[in-house]
This record gives sequence, C-alpha cells and structure tokens, in this order.
Amino acid sequence: MNTELCGNCGETAQVVRKDYQFDDMGIPVILQQIKVIECPHCGNVEPIIPNMDGLMHVLALGVLCNPSKLSGEEVRFLRKYVNKSALDFARFLHLDHTHLSKIENNRLEIGTRTDKLVRLMVINMDPRLADGIKELMELMPNIADSCSEERQEIRIDPATLQYEYA
Repeated sequence: MNTELCGNCGETAQVVRKDYQFDDMGIPVILQQIKVIECPHCGNVEPIIPNMDGLMHVLALGVLCNPSKLSGEEVRFLRKYVNKSALDFARFLHLDHTHLSKIENNRLEIGTRTDKLVRLMVINMDPRLADGIKELMELMPNIADSCSEERQEIRIDPATLQYEYA
C-alpha cells in the first residue's frame, strides 16, 4: 500500500486510484482514475496531478470544443488560462469590463457572437491549442444559441490527456 503525508494535517495517509471531482477550476471536471491521497485522520482528499500544464491544456480544449454556449465560469476559466486580466480580456472582446464581469458571474448570458469570439480569440492566443482549431471550426455552426440548463461535466483521463463530456 502506498502512503504519503496528508497536506492538511501531516499524518500518514493512503494513496488510492479513483475518479476525483476536481472543483478547483470553477467548472465541473472529473479526473478519471487519478491517484489521490485519502487521509483517515482528518478526512482530507487531495489529488496527485503529475502534469498540471497538460491537464489545463486539455481542459481548455474541452471547454472550447463544448457544443453548448459558454457559461460564465467557463469564460472566466478561459480568460485565466490565457493569463489575461478582466480588463485586458474585455478590451480584446470590445466589451466594457463590467459587462464581462456580469457574464463571468452569470448575471448576464453571453451573446452568441461574443461566445464564438471568446473561443476564437482564446484558441489563437495559445499556440498549444492549435491542434483543436479544426475541431472548433467544425463545431462552430452547431454551438447552441442558449445556455444548457445543466452543465456537462468534462471527464479527463490524466494518463492519456483525453477528454469527453459526461
């Protein structure tokens, strides 16, 4: 049995493989069969993520290529992924930063044109996302014009860095 020290209480904890609900990104993500540290002393569960950059890249592709209109949380994730402040990102979109804030906080639904502009802008701001351009361009005409009532979880296999919608 593998063990590690708990990052919360410092006690010895068990390392197991299981699906993990990764809430740190603000969007619904399941990491499939990832190693996690489960502490029997304090109940803390923390993932062991060996390739965080790769994971963020795949998650960004998953969000960009989702056939549903972007949610506010997804817009915020993409903005942060390309390392832009809200003010700078709003300038790129030709929006007032307060308008972007309302979108990111789900107080205002993103417009269909702004949704597509965000996707195209983000995919072109990071050269590592170039492999997703073809998929995004094929998806573009079929992106839903309204937000889905229930957000689809993105399931990521950290071992293969492949994603799917649950």
